[in-house]
Amino acid sequence: MAENANHPLRWLALVALDQPMLPEFDEVARLVGQSFSEAPEMVVAGSTEALFTCSIGEYTAAVTLVDRPIPWSQLEGPSATAWYWPDAAEQLRDHSAHLLVTLIDEGAQAIKKSTLLTQLVSGVVSASPAVGVFWGPGRLVHPPQAFNEQAAQMSPKDLPLFLWVDFRVERLEPGTVRLYTTGLEALGHTELEVPEYEGVPQTLLEYAYNIAHYQMTQPKFINDGHTIGLTDEVQVVAHHGRSMFDETTEVIRLEFQAAGG
Repeated sequence: MAENANHPLRWLALVALDQPMLPEFDEVARLVGQSFSEAPEMVVAGSTEALFTCSIGEYTAAVTLVDRPIPWSQLEGPSATAWYWPDAAEQLRDHSAHLLVTLIDEGAQAIKKSTLLTQLVSGVVSASPAVGVFWGPGRLVHPPQAFNEQAAQMSPKDLPLFLWVDFRVERLEPGTVRLYTTGLEALGHTELEVPEYEGVPQTLLEYAYNIAHYQMTQPKFINDGHTIGLTDEVQVVAHHGRSMFDETTEVIRLEFQAAGG
């Protein structure tokens, strides 16, 4: 799938604060350089009391202080479904201000832009009284410490997909769940869906994560009918089709079966 340049929340993150404070550029740059040895050099381009802009290698970024909370309508849904952060709503509901962190889309590869934005957000979080992060492309919320811990482990062969992509697991009936993703489209790939899966939800989550990681790091496109071996016992067949939520959207539906058919 081609990258969707019109994705509404692309290359944007919001950092919720318990008090309005714009971090110093020099401190953010120091923390980014300290945590990510391979990060491009950051150079300040301009600053005011509520904003700084900078270059990150060949890209342009901005961090803006907004002296009011993130609208709760934007956080309520992601907070309610953040299975990995059970008290997200409680932690985020009373924040007083936020930082708008943006990376200008200049046509580079999506993974590279996601990586640079992740590094910048990590530095901003470490230099701020942050209580949470809203990752725009995947419409996800994260606790600050967990965001930084996963960002620190990031590498080209180990992408932090749980930071970038919402792997949503929903129970249909006892013993049966479904899964769908949000955020792969922003990364230039096709969203995944599993309409029905009988088994342990955590196992399905791990399978979907591995398939998404394969999709993003392998040069081969996942074609219709493509079979991927997951374990010695389990394989998945990919089917291109319409989303179970929107008939105008094409997704990759995953069919699990015993290895060997």
